[in-house]
Amino acid sequence: MYSSEMTRRRSFFRHLVRLVTVCLLAGMTHATGTFSVSAQEQGRSPRGVEIQMEQAEGLPVHLIYIHLVKSTGDSTLDDEFKKRVVETFTVKAGDPFRRLIADMGIKRVRNLSSVQSAEMRVYEAVPSGQIVVVIFATPVPEKAEVPKKPIGMLSSGRIRDFPTLYEDDRSKFVFILNGGAGVYSDTNPWFGGYGELFNRGSPISDDPLSSGTSTWVEGYLEPGVGGIFQLGDYPIYPYGAVTYTMSGTNGHDIYNSGAWSHGEVERLYGGFIYNLPGKGNVLDFSVGKQIYQLRDGFLLSKIPVSTQVGDRAALYLGPRLASENTILGRLRAFGFALDAFLIEPSEPKEIETDTRLLGFNLQRQFRNVDLAFTYFYIPASDSVYRVPGGRQLPREGLRTFNPSISMTNLLGFDGLWFKGEYAYQNHEDYSMSARAGYAWIGYQAEKLPWRPALSYRYSLFTGDDPNTNKFERFDPLFSGGLGNFLPGIVFSKVYKNSNLLTHRVTFSVKPADTLELILDYFRHRADEYNNLGGIGPLQTLQSKDIGQEVTFTTYWYVGRHLFLQGIGSAGIPGEAIRDAIKQGAGGSAKTWYTLQASLYFFF
Repeated sequence: MYSSEMTRRRSFFRHLVRLVTVCLLAGMTHATGTFSVSAQEQGRSPRGVEIQMEQAEGLPVHLIYIHLVKSTGDSTLDDEFKKRVVETFTVKAGDPFRRLIADMGIKRVRNLSSVQSAEMRVYEAVPSGQIVVVIFATPVPEKAEVPKKPIGMLSSGRIRDFPTLYEDDRSKFVFILNGGAGVYSDTNPWFGGYGELFNRGSPISDDPLSSGTSTWVEGYLEPGVGGIFQLGDYPIYPYGAVTYTMSGTNGHDIYNSGAWSHGEVERLYGGFIYNLPGKGNVLDFSVGKQIYQLRDGFLLSKIPVSTQVGDRAALYLGPRLASENTILGRLRAFGFALDAFLIEPSEPKEIETDTRLLGFNLQRQFRNVDLAFTYFYIPASDSVYRVPGGRQLPREGLRTFNPSISMTNLLGFDGLWFKGEYAYQNHEDYSMSARAGYAWIGYQAEKLPWRPALSYRYSLFTGDDPNTNKFERFDPLFSGGLGNFLPGIVFSKVYKNSNLLTHRVTFSVKPADTLELILDYFRHRADEYNNLGGIGPLQTLQSKDIGQEVTFTTYWYVGRHLFLQGIGSAGIPGEAIRDAIKQGAGGSAKTWYTLQASLYFFF
């Protein structure tokens, strides 16, 4: 007989499939047009706060929106002008955002004889996890000419042209300078000072925090250069960048104490874009240390691809986002986008697993609906899964099948949105059947002051039932991302997206276009009592009650170059953690508080 947990799990996936089907049918009634232009023709899409372009690096583009600063006076000519801008702009809806390529795209728009001026800005999409690129364009008569003079420090000799080194109508080379600093404070870390219990045997933790409050500082600096240019008169645009990141910590963070620093090459990649015959058809190929993310990071987020622990310093500031190496090919044609990738994550030597992630993502965007199917495969890895009885199963050979849907203006209501994903995993060498999925629905009141928004998400990542002959613990691959699939600022330190059921409620307001205030509530439960593969004392659970977390987050994009992030969070231990601490250390668990203030700058 099936257990009540198994029945509930199957019921969730049945309801998810039904909900996705209903939403898809509702959205398809409005779905017409082509992959990129139809999104622009829609004319409206709820958006979040404006963000810096470096913050958007690697995130998928949900919408290209053209805002006319001044009309031509004829609605038909306005529509033709918008279409011309969309067709000329290099980046399309569904593409991963790269600033170098976007800069070339806006340059091509400015070079149109019908464009007097054009400016690009980037906003968070609603729902989050993607971005909206807005082009503010002013048209002029067709015969008008735009001056094309080289600019930049190498051309003018003026420091005020920083960070542009050289720019003309066929190329752009820039000096990259990113950095940040932050102050962080944790009270009752490890739920009351039980750092030794939770980190016993950890190669990245020499001196975990004990009881009380600890405050420390972190900082980083990332200089570099990047550029893109047109190769002769061919529709080929080579591009690339190289940066070096220096990071440091002073004080006692949750893993180590003292003052330490680290420096290494962060980004080192090159590639090219080839405009294929046909409207909007493009081939994009790149290789090297670069940033890449799929959708909102359900299974592939740019944050966990580069592990920020141990000697790398700046743990909470998190300056490293590039993989050790990514080979990425992207083909956009006939309204579809196909990504093929091979990713080697950036891992510290102490916990290096030599994992490789191979896969493809096929995506189709309609007016209100984004559909995608992703396949992931692990061709190489030294990691293993633990099962009862002491056996170990290799991670190498894992296969993941992942369809997804995202909708805006759900059922015709402006501001109402839905997202859902499902993932099934099996293995080429042994019997495995693991599942994960989520249903996320929300509403943003665009016409009310401060644009209040409310959303609810239920997610499930299955655990392994030791009474079956199959392995069922879901492998989250590189799931994560603050504000998306990180299971809380506090709980992400002790629990990952595996053997986990989560209810999440989010309320947010936007007092200004550059300011967002967010209140999150998480309720975590385990799927199975067997939690082999989890952290320290949480290998076998006495209760499925993992805990709750309440987080208040402030995002303030100060001007075009500064970003301030403030976080206050309280992790309330559930019965499972309280029992583990009582049995493992003979103590009682306490609420873990964390306060964080981070200031970033980007040029």
